[in-house]
Amino acid sequence: MPKGDVNLDLFYYGRGKTFVVGEAHHLPFKTEAFGTVYSKHSLEHLESPFVFFREVKRIFRQEGILVCIYPTDTMLIKKTIHNLLNMRWSSALKWKRKLTGAGKINYGGHKWQLRDDGVLKLLKKAGFQKVEFERIRFPTIRMDLDRSEKKWKVLINTYLPKWQIETQVYR
Repeated sequence: MPKGDVNLDLFYYGRGKTFVVGEAHHLPFKTEAFGTVYSKHSLEHLESPFVFFREVKRIFRQEGILVCIYPTDTMLIKKTIHNLLNMRWSSALKWKRKLTGAGKINYGGHKWQLRDDGVLKLLKKAGFQKVEFERIRFPTIRMDLDRSEKKWKVLINTYLPKWQIETQVYR
């Protein structure tokens, strides 16, 4: 396993596959190389989501599809409410400053507080024509629970809020 990589699933499911390491602002692929691009929980960490969208548009064949999953500003509100209800005052106050406006932030590795209207503007500016937004539940923790013992399922399902995130399909 490479030093510093903690994604064990990659090494199980990725056996026999070729992976390319690159930079999201300068994708190392030829123009019109792909029909679909999948981005999960990376957009909020980028220096410039617009540059990433422009690069994705460049590497698309005609009628390409971008599936982009990222937390929205709604998630910040839910996190704050959850912390307040559980009397986690310091955590709630950290998020409070982030709720007053959209845009650039620096919290938990996130550089952007993303709102649908702002993302739509960036996509249109990058040349995307058809944009569809779809709300989905955040699956990661709950999918892992399916493999664990029942007592943990009950405990975690009782105490973890059901967050929602946005999934966008961009054409």
